[in-house]
Amino acid sequence: MKQRITARGLLKLVGDVGAFVLPLDKMAPYRWLHGEIPIKGLDDYFPSVVKQVASRLERRGLVKKLETKDGLVIEITNGGKCEALKYKLEDMKLKRGKWDGLWRLVFFDILEKDKAKRDTLREFLKKMGMEQMQDSVYVSPYDISGEVKYLREVLEIPHDVKLGVLKEIENEEELKEIFDL
Repeated sequence: MKQRITARGLLKLVGDVGAFVLPLDKMAPYRWLHGEIPIKGLDDYFPSVVKQVASRLERRGLVKKLETKDGLVIEITNGGKCEALKYKLEDMKLKRGKWDGLWRLVFFDILEKDKAKRDTLREFLKKMGMEQMQDSVYVSPYDISGEVKYLREVLEIPHDVKLGVLKEIENEEELKEIFDL
C-alpha cells in the first residue's frame, strides 16, 4: 500500500543515498505506482507526493533538482545535509550498557569561519549525553565512535574532530557520579 512521504522522511532518504533519479516520461508515475519502476527507498510512496515534497525542499534550499536524459535528479545540498543530520541525531542516543572501564574523549579545533558547524557539533554532542569538560572537549564512558565519525563526515570537518580512548582520567570519580557508573 502506497503512503504519503513527509519532507523530513524524504530528506532523510536523500541524505542516506545522496541523490536519486525520478523518471520523466509520461507513464513513469503510473509504472512507479504499480511497482514496475523500483526506486530504492521510495517504492512505498506516491510519486506525485514525492515530487511535491521535493519541490518544497528545493524552495527551502535543502535539495536541488536537475533534469538529465535519465530523468529528474534530486540531490541533497549542504543545507539539506545539516537538516538531515539534525533529524538523524534526534534519534541518536548514547548506548548505555555495561561500562568497559574506558573513557571516550572527543576534542576539536574548528576555525571561526566554521562557527556554525562547531556550534552544531557541540549541540549534538550534548544531545547524545556527553559531558563537556572544556569548550572543545567532551567525555563519555560509552562507545560513541560511530556517531562521532558520522558527525565529522556530515558536517564536513573530518580533520578537525578527534576521538581518544583513555584508561584513566583525572577526575574519574566525579565523572562516574555524573554518568551513574
